[in-house]
Amino acid sequence: MGGANIHIIVSFFNLMAYGFQDYCFLVLVRFFAFHSLLGGIHANASSGMAVNDECKLKFLELKAKRNYRYIVFKIENQEVVLEKLGGPEQTYEDFSASLPADECRYAVFDFDFTTAENCQKSKIVFIAWSPEVSKVRHKMVYASTKDRFKRELDGIQVELQATDAGEMSLDIIKARAV
Repeated sequence: MGGANIHIIVSFFNLMAYGFQDYCFLVLVRFFAFHSLLGGIHANASSGMAVNDECKLKFLELKAKRNYRYIVFKIENQEVVLEKLGGPEQTYEDFSASLPADECRYAVFDFDFTTAENCQKSKIVFIAWSPEVSKVRHKMVYASTKDRFKRELDGIQVELQATDAGEMSLDIIKARAV
């Protein structure tokens, strides 16, 4: 990254100190996305963000064997790793409680529901959890790696982005799944 780019980033962090956090966050995400397209900053694969093989394996087990109700992933040391597995007997409340209140996470949930025609269905829901109180840097990292990580999990049927529990309620998930 060139010196001019560093200067721009430092300027935005100075603005953040004066209460313009939301504006700066959006501008910085766009800045990094723009430079990724131009080859200046390569998010994910080029920058070393990897996906641990266990993440893919456990997702395949959730999808094919239904061994798990949910999986929670986190980014640790430039790698997406498995954080928690919820067994098939776990509920949505257990899943929701497993997400930290102040840190970003990715998660998948195997959502079972009954349609208006009384048919039993199941859909795999991907949730990008980014609480408003989490650190801006973490929000940026999770936002910039989300699409690549989702591509590693073949079979996602519904996607949600949530900043609080109300944005990922069962009613919202069902409305998106139907």
